[in-house]
Amino acid sequence: MQTNRLKSVFVTIYMLVVIVVLLGSVVGLVMSDFRLAWAGALMTVLPFICLYAYSVTSKSLARTSPRLPLVSTLTIAGGLVTIYGYWLSDYSAHLPMVAAIAAVYGFFVFDFWYSSLGRRVNDRLVTGQVIPEFQAKDVDGGQVGPADLRGRPVLFMFYRGNWCPFCMAQVKEITGRYRELSDRGVELVLISPQSTELTQRIAEMFQVPCRFWVDEGLTASRALGLVHQYGVPAGGLTKTFGEDTVLPTVIIVNREGRIIFTDQTDNYRVRPDPGLFLKALHSHGI
Repeated sequence: MQTNRLKSVFVTIYMLVVIVVLLGSVVGLVMSDFRLAWAGALMTVLPFICLYAYSVTSKSLARTSPRLPLVSTLTIAGGLVTIYGYWLSDYSAHLPMVAAIAAVYGFFVFDFWYSSLGRRVNDRLVTGQVIPEFQAKDVDGGQVGPADLRGRPVLFMFYRGNWCPFCMAQVKEITGRYRELSDRGVELVLISPQSTELTQRIAEMFQVPCRFWVDEGLTASRALGLVHQYGVPAGGLTKTFGEDTVLPTVIIVNREGRIIFTDQTDNYRVRPDPGLFLKALHSHGI
C-alpha cells in the first residue's frame, strides 16, 4: 500500500518535471548560450510528451508494449546530446544537465516501476469456478450483479475511468467489436468506480447497447480482489475520482457463470486485444 501511495505521488511529480524541463528547454534554446545542451534536455522529454499527447487525444492507443524501446532510445539520445553540450561548454551548462538527468531518471522510473501494477495471484478469479457474486449499480441506479445475467455468456470489463486514456481507448475498441460479441449472444458489461454521471457520459459517447455499471464504493472490486489502492495519481484527479480505483481486468463467464477467460494485466499500459476474447469464446463453443 505504501508503494502505491509513493507511485501516485511520483507520477504527479514526474509530470511536473516534464513540463518544467519542456518550458525551461524552450527558454534555454532562445536565450541561453548553451543551446546544444538545452536541445538535448528537450529531447529527453519530447518522446514521452508525444506518447502521452497521442494517447490522450487520439483515444485509439489501447495498449503499448510492456517496455517502450523507441521512447527509451530517444530519451537516452537526448541525455547523450546534453552531455556532449555540457562538455563543449567546459562543464558550465549546469542547468540543462540537471534537467536532463531528472528527465531521464524520471522516465525510466515511470517505465520500469510506476507502470507495473504489482498484482498478485488472485484466487477469486480461477478459470472453471463460478465468478464470485458482487453488487453494482446500472446508470439508472438499480442494483445489478452477475446473477442477473445467468443463462448468457458475459464479458465483464473493469476499467479505471475516463481519466485514464488507455481505459478510454480500450472501451472504444471493445465497443467497436460489440456486434461480433452480440452475434455470439455475449453480454458486454463495462464497470467503473467513477460516478453515475461520468459513466452516463461514457455510455452516451459510445452509443452502443451494452451495459455500463457503476462500482460504487469499489464494492464489486473488493468482492473480486481488484481494488488498486492509491491507483489514482495524487492531486486534482483524486477530488473527482478518489484515491483508490480498480485494476484493469477482463473476465469472461459462460452461461452458468463459470469463468472461462481472464486478463489481469500487471502493466496499466498493456491491455488485451479483443481478438483474444473472440478466440476464448470460440474455444468454448460460444
